[in-house]
Amino acid sequence: MKDRIVCIEWDDAGFSTGYYDKDNKDIHDTIVVRTVGHLIQVNKKVIIVSTDRYRYAGESKDERHISTIPRKMVRKVTYLGDVKERNGKE
Repeated sequence: MKDRIVCIEWDDAGFSTGYYDKDNKDIHDTIVVRTVGHLIQVNKKVIIVSTDRYRYAGESKDERHISTIPRKMVRKVTYLGDVKERNGKE
């Protein structure tokens, strides 16, 4: 898979430590999140991205700061571009 950067717009769940108040709009609105990162995997259940992709001492690539987003929560996926390494290879 090419090293692609994506922006995923998705619905998140909210949490409030206070008491329920029907007039408190903050706890009744949908929370929409935008996650930007390196695309690791896409399948029917999830989209997985990492914030960081790095090559450690010339070895194989590694990932960290992983987000696994359920596909049922995804509103939109935008491909922002392919990443090229310094030597021009993908």
